[in-house]
Amino acid sequence: MKLIVIIVLLIIAFWAGYFFRSQSCISSNTTAIATPTPIQAAANQQPQSPTPSATAQPETELVFSNYNSAGVANNPSGPTVFTLTGARKIYLIQDYHWNSAKGKTPGTISLKSENGKIYGPWQAQGAPGQGGVPNAYWTVYPDTEIPAGTYTIVDSDPASWAQNSGSKGIGMSQVYAVK
Repeated sequence: MKLIVIIVLLIIAFWAGYFFRSQSCISSNTTAIATPTPIQAAANQQPQSPTPSATAQPETELVFSNYNSAGVANNPSGPTVFTLTGARKIYLIQDYHWNSAKGKTPGTISLKSENGKIYGPWQAQGAPGQGGVPNAYWTVYPDTEIPAGTYTIVDSDPASWAQNSGSKGIGMSQVYAVK
């Protein structure tokens, strides 16, 4: 009986170790191996980055994200586009600027509708990324109602905006709307 208990414990320990190892950073042979960490693990949690005011944060939900855990490079090959099926009040937009572990001084983020209307630009706040890289996360708080439609996220510094195969070569972003 003791032998069976020992074998079961060894199997559990092996699988637990495998699970935790698989959750760590994925390295690659590229020079940029940073992985963006979404500021929100689930759509029902509140964003963890600072808000522009001391008032209570509204309840939000993730309406777009192409963050993933693969290594990143700069300079997206195409536009970052998302679609809203109904009018929404945009609470937060966040772009990832790993920039080869250098980060980048925050610029602006705006939205461009499919008919050309520009919302913003909004000045981004910087937050550290993986390994303490300064200003890797650029976050804006538009607090702006936009109608249903398709929108392009416009980042003022696409040359340092992160992208990878997991994002299909487009700039890595998250968008949260008020519920």
